Amino acid sequence: MSITKLDDVQVFTIGTNTKVLRSRSWKKLRFEIEYALAKGTTANSYVIESDKIALFDPPGEKFKQIYLEKLQKIFDVTKINYVIVGHINPNRATTLKVLREIAPQITFVASKPGMINLKKILGDNNLPIIIMRGEDTLDLGKGHKLQFIPTPNPRYPDHLCTYDPQTEILYTDKLFGAHICGDKIFDEGWQVFLEDRRYYFECLMSPHTYQVKKALEKLSNFPARLYAPNHGPLVRYALIELTNAYRQGIQQQALQLISVALIYASAYGNTAAIAQAIAHGITKAGVRVESINCEFAAMEEIQAAIERSSGFIIGSPTLGGHIPTPVITALGIILSKANNNQLAGVFGSFGWSGEAIDLIEGKLKEAGYRLGFKPIRVKFTPNDIILQMCKETGTDFAQLLKKGKNPYIHSTCYFR
Repeated sequence: MSITKLDDVQVFTIGTNTKVLRSRSWKKLRFEIEYALAKGTTANSYVIESDKIALFDPPGEKFKQIYLEKLQKIFDVTKINYVIVGHINPNRATTLKVLREIAPQITFVASKPGMINLKKILGDNNLPIIIMRGEDTLDLGKGHKLQFIPTPNPRYPDHLCTYDPQTEILYTDKLFGAHICGDKIFDEGWQVFLEDRRYYFECLMSPHTYQVKKALEKLSNFPARLYAPNHGPLVRYALIELTNAYRQGIQQQALQLISVALIYASAYGNTAAIAQAIAHGITKAGVRVESINCEFAAMEEIQAAIERSSGFIIGSPTLGGHIPTPVITALGIILSKANNNQLAGVFGSFGWSGEAIDLIEGKLKEAGYRLGFKPIRVKFTPNDIILQMCKETGTDFAQLLKKGKNPYIHSTCYFR
């Protein structure tokens, strides 16, 4: 008879005045395709207790109670000065609200897009926030003068990394993570994590190779002895190997001659989850994806992506029966600049009737575009079956693009 392991929180000192709190779930935590290996995950949070106290990335609602209980055993939570948020996820809202009740003096630290999202999920336009733009520092005392590195990508436009020169720890947020739950805090015997890291990279990083490349260039300026990601083991033993695997994975994507522009906006994360699954299927078929979140992209960026792609896929939520303005703008660029010989695709999520999907499909058909698949319509949150279907749709779309072509397909796996 198998014993079901309960969620818990590991605490361990990882540097001077610095601890990690790993909230562990041994089951599949969320619906997104990145969790599909179903090996559980950890939500890693960190605390620096210096002259001032900084807390990094409190976890979402699932772990709220056990996390706060453990946190209160470590130090006086009422004395927290800063909460540093590497990216904003709506499911963190309840944990952040409780922390504000316990310690109302808390100042949040985030990127500029993170500031916008924080105010939205916490419902407070007067929220005390320090916006980090790239040259800013935050001095906690005793040598912990934190440096901040904005590393945005279409999936996480608010993504922010942090470096502590005192401990030489680089807090990498979504970079260098893996969805796997275990007892090892660090990555000793790192070869056993290769498959999990490869899959994580394919799901989260492959669709954003340009942005990930820029992030790696920025992070290379900070000498790290430890990567502290949001998920999975902390990276101490395979710093060089994992960094090189990311670089080579990016290079592998760049070698693909066929590319797809995947353009979308997402109100609550559901459309983004569909986009992520489609992108994973496309990259698995040896076709490059250029993901663009049109809420944050310049018109020139969208236009350039369309012009250099072999096909495009556009996704939208439906808000009040309408297409959101950023998607309307992107669609206008497509209709004015794209070649209607390009293969097209449409997807979206909705709460009621999904008019946006029908409107986009109609506009593309009127302009003479051929759709590579029947529009994907998802009501509310996609489940495992739907996400697998989206992944397969992405693969089929890529195969259609490859028919009659002779692209250079580089199949080497660099996570080895």
